[in-house]
Amino acid sequence: MPPYRSFEEPPVLEAFFSALLVLVCVGVLAFAAVTVKKLYQGQR
Repeated sequence: MPPYRSFEEPPVLEAFFSALLVLVCVGVLAFAAVTVKKLYQGQR
């Protein structure tokens, strides 16, 4: 966020988007881990 946009910006929205971003990252990482595990088990 640029410092000049500090006019009555609701911090709730920023926290919500941060939580959403973290959730998406965790979900993608979990999906990748499950996919790699399935591929690894399928090749053995």
